[in-house]
Amino acid sequence: MTDLILHQYPGSPFSEKIRNLFGYKQQAYQSVEIPVIMPKPDLMALTGGYRKTPVLQHGADIYCDTGIICQLIDRLYPQNPIYPQDQITQLTAAAHWTDTFLFKASVAVAFQPKALEGNDLFSDPAAAEAFMKDRADFSKGSTELGMDLNVALPHWLQHMTRLEQQLSLADFLGGSSPTILDFSTYHCCWFVYKNDALKGDLAKLLALGHWMERMAAFGHGQPTSITGDAAVTIAKNSSPEAIAANGGLASEPFDPGAQVEVVAIDYGFQPTRGELVLASGDELVVKRIDERAGEVNVHFPRLGFRVNPVQ
Repeated sequence: MTDLILHQYPGSPFSEKIRNLFGYKQQAYQSVEIPVIMPKPDLMALTGGYRKTPVLQHGADIYCDTGIICQLIDRLYPQNPIYPQDQITQLTAAAHWTDTFLFKASVAVAFQPKALEGNDLFSDPAAAEAFMKDRADFSKGSTELGMDLNVALPHWLQHMTRLEQQLSLADFLGGSSPTILDFSTYHCCWFVYKNDALKGDLAKLLALGHWMERMAAFGHGQPTSITGDAAVTIAKNSSPEAIAANGGLASEPFDPGAQVEVVAIDYGFQPTRGELVLASGDELVVKRIDERAGEVNVHFPRLGFRVNPVQ
């Protein structure tokens, strides 16, 4: 299904999570390389404000956050499922912890001083200043993204040690085949250990290193590059798919058709505003109309997002 379009950039850890999943599923897709920092005009035409990376596009349906992106890919390509139903509760909880707390620790470890010495971005003062300003704007109003290295490192090392123990007994965290927890954990480890200055820290963790090699061997599937403008045109020339009721509204005091905004609850408080289409126990969907992209449905996972009335 090559009409899936991944909006991403190479250094994004959550993008690596999805690229790796496409590799595991052995699927083709289209890829838009978006800017690392704002402005991102093509992406904003699709999401209406949401700016976390990556975003997955399927015609005029826009999927935000890897929590729902992974579920969509697994549903479209059901071979080798990564959400075994007999483990779904613990896997969902463990993957969410990994994508939030462990990711924050990973960011602190990945951006420690010795890791930045050879980083091209931080060797250019102007580029480094622009990056830091962008990330400050991105996390404005939140304390959920930053973690002091002195706090992060003990938690990081504890979890790496536990991973080493478990992976010495099985090829994957799910046993003989990977689950969503493997892909969530892999992108955090990838973000740290892709830096040459930190690779030595992995040397004594042999089982973890072999697991990372097995995950990396899945590759990135078969991506075909397209421009952001072309992706927006595809949305303009498409219609959103019909939305099943899927249990109706969950707990919000809103009726379908209400004008709302959907926003993350941790960081990146840039809202997507539009008409509420669905607020089920698993998914939030708002319809919006953009001058360039036309009518699009923007999808979010329930976990990690909230619905507010538009003032």
